[in-house]
Amino acid sequence: MADSDITDARALSQDAQEALRIRGVKMLEAGFTQVQVAQALGVGERQVRRWQKRFRRGGWKALEKRTRGRRPGEQEALTAAQQQRIVEAIRSKNPDQLRIPALLWTRSSVQDLIERWCGVRLEVGTVGRYLRRWGFTLKRPTRRALEADPVVVEAWLSEEYPKIRAKAKKDGGLILWQDESGLRLDRLTAKQGYAPRGQRAIAPATSNRQGINMISALANTGELRFSIFEGRFTGQVFIDFLDRLVRSIPNRKLHLICDNHTGHHAKVVKKWVAKHADQIELHFLPAHSPELNPDEQLNQDVKRHMREIHPKPTDKTTLRDQLARFLHRRQRQPHIVRAYFQEASVRYAAA
Repeated sequence: MADSDITDARALSQDAQEALRIRGVKMLEAGFTQVQVAQALGVGERQVRRWQKRFRRGGWKALEKRTRGRRPGEQEALTAAQQQRIVEAIRSKNPDQLRIPALLWTRSSVQDLIERWCGVRLEVGTVGRYLRRWGFTLKRPTRRALEADPVVVEAWLSEEYPKIRAKAKKDGGLILWQDESGLRLDRLTAKQGYAPRGQRAIAPATSNRQGINMISALANTGELRFSIFEGRFTGQVFIDFLDRLVRSIPNRKLHLICDNHTGHHAKVVKKWVAKHADQIELHFLPAHSPELNPDEQLNQDVKRHMREIHPKPTDKTTLRDQLARFLHRRQRQPHIVRAYFQEASVRYAAA
């Protein structure tokens, strides 16, 4: 048989290759020689010999098609132990904690970590495939202030807040989390939207830069109180809110957790709180740590809703009405308010 008459079985599908092997071995079992089988099937004699060897070692099952490519774990650059070590580091540490010059875990920073710990310099694409296999996906990060002190944050979580919780339980009080936020008419545009490839998504927006502010307090039981105001947040604005707060929740001492806004520490506020010490007590979050405040989830909910409503408000009166309508609705939905406390960064404050 001329070389040009020999079929390259590798070009056939796996099913066709399997059928060819089985037919060839059946011919051998029927008494045909290897040369005759090779000529009849249009393959090389060496190929027929391999089929016969496979059959003798494993029977008919040995002739079945096999999964192509590398088996899981075969010829990988990193051992299972190395991979486990890298995964644990990514889950528990930030790059700068391991002296990797980066603020977030990216393919490049993981590439540097692998080279440092394992002595292997992988391609960025290979690092990406490892990350997907390990269950990591690319996400938009939650911002954290560089000024935040992790030691103080840890002390708040492990010591300060448990003390507040125990104190509130002892006096039958209610813990509330408070924050302020603002809305501007010219910033109520959607953050993203689809458009044809090569074209920008257009988000119509008013040029009116007027805005309003809100102050709110919520509890992990679903309680929500709010006030809408204009202008700068001052100690007097805070006192007005505190006064409404204690009157709206009588017969229970309130433990109000705030951030460190200067208005919260104003002398007039301290004086007012001291006068109403049997009704309310203020506690303060660690500096530069808004992610620890469940009320931030309400602020995000408000802004997400106000960006999505249609038509958009174009004047301050309409903006105020729509904000009040939304907040009143949330007051009637305590299950949603309780759900704010299920966010990972504030789950410690859940009921």
